[in-house]
Amino acid sequence: MVNCSVNTPQAEDFMSGISTVTLSFVFLLSATSLSTCALFMELWVYLSRNISCTLVKDRCLIVLALFPANDAPYLIACPSVHSYTGMALFAFFHLTVAYLGGEAEMLDKMQGVDCVLNVGPLCCCCCCCLPRLPMTRQAYSIFRKCVSQTVFLIPMLTFVIAVLWADVKYFDLKEEVYSPVLYLRILMSISILLSLYVFNIMVKTSLCVADQRYHLMAKYNIILVALVINSLQPLIFELLTAYDVIPCTAQFNWQGRASEFDHMAKVVEYFILMLSARVYYRKPYPPPDTERLSFDNSLFIQ
Repeated sequence: MVNCSVNTPQAEDFMSGISTVTLSFVFLLSATSLSTCALFMELWVYLSRNISCTLVKDRCLIVLALFPANDAPYLIACPSVHSYTGMALFAFFHLTVAYLGGEAEMLDKMQGVDCVLNVGPLCCCCCCCLPRLPMTRQAYSIFRKCVSQTVFLIPMLTFVIAVLWADVKYFDLKEEVYSPVLYLRILMSISILLSLYVFNIMVKTSLCVADQRYHLMAKYNIILVALVINSLQPLIFELLTAYDVIPCTAQFNWQGRASEFDHMAKVVEYFILMLSARVYYRKPYPPPDTERLSFDNSLFIQ
């Protein structure tokens, strides 16, 4: 009997309905997830041996941990680590500043370089109406705060959504126009889009002065793809299942079916992203000036 209601099946019913093909696929995804974790550990050893600057090494590891930190929990249907994405993006912001030699040296290099504000994903079409902004300490501080808001806002909204999920009435209908969950998800999307917009400004400005051997744009694009996967992919699968493009099964209703496809896809996607990140983070690059990367200098605004 097909379960298209919101009722969760009993464990024995769920296990009895799993086919051999599905079980084999689960084992394959488990191996993929373990491979992602193994790649991260290999990169951890490599960075520990080849990067002497602790600040750069730590932030590289925080960024790279995004992939196993999302991959393994999604395998067991525990997407609460979605909030780690904001932390990884903030760490990459700091890593970019470190590649440029620290806050003081970065602002020195960017004197005379104007920030282009007509970039995606918010203002890519406003090519004429937006002025250019000089990179000053005040502008840098504003950029940093706009990126850092995801570190606090995303976990808080994720927790509130989890609390509302415990109350079934907020998740019992496909039409969620009057559900507070919809508006919380909109706030999460706005938070991520704002962070991406500011980071795009920062990266495009940094490319004018950054050494190409850091592969800054390639590393940023990997983080960008991870953010898109986390933000848009669940919505796409929910729409496909809500309109019966992907039908429900005896094990899962429409919401569970969407989560099943989303989680399975993410296990494979994060493995591919981990492989891509490994290519760029293992490339040799000029070490930053460790003497200027002090606690009071680039990575922390007092």
